[in-house]
Amino acid sequence: MDWRIILIIVIMTLSVIDLSATFYYVSKYKSWQPEKPYKLIELNPLLIFLWTKLGFILGSFVGSVIILSLVYIVVRYSHWTIVGLLLIVLIWTMFNHSNNIQLLWKLMEKYPSGYLPTEIFGVVEGSNPK
Repeated sequence: MDWRIILIIVIMTLSVIDLSATFYYVSKYKSWQPEKPYKLIELNPLLIFLWTKLGFILGSFVGSVIILSLVYIVVRYSHWTIVGLLLIVLIWTMFNHSNNIQLLWKLMEKYPSGYLPTEIFGVVEGSNPK
């Protein structure tokens, strides 16, 4: 099997896991603090735009199709250093997802109402009212 095919499979799998973890994180966050804007939860401008315009479910689906298509094209046709860099970034992203999800669980456990006290966190946009 060609090394490029193996990298395509690995990177596409990591990309699907990344998109799934993003979907899980944002859905849990929005269920905890429904007034929190997407731009304060996620950094991907494409996903934020699609969620705002199409809704969370449809926007996630359309965004996944676009992102996975772009990832495939980059992995299939670009230089191996770009592919290696993308692989490193995706691995780093997995660690970030793990940390962010664990932190969100701790916040949800400690503040189940979604209200974050201003004396501890300052003024938090989208925090549930007391």
